[in-house]
Amino acid sequence: MKKEFDWFDKPDNIKKLRIFSYVILALSVLAEFFVPAHGAQHPWDKIPGFYALFGFVTCMVMIIVSKVLGQYWLKKNEDYYDK
Repeated sequence: MKKEFDWFDKPDNIKKLRIFSYVILALSVLAEFFVPAHGAQHPWDKIPGFYALFGFVTCMVMIIVSKVLGQYWLKKNEDYYDK
């Protein structure tokens, strides 16, 4: 049975998606150097690339916290219901 959407199963497509993501990230960080920040209320609003870095770090923290929660709180032994 053929899958409906197998685009992500091909290594070449994954490589293209990764390169595309890096290009979009680089363009968004470069745009912050040329586009003035309007309404910057905090000191970190003036740092180019701050929100890209902040989003990356936040995503990594969410992944790590979810893995820890899954490993130590949600995961149960195979004989959990037999006890």
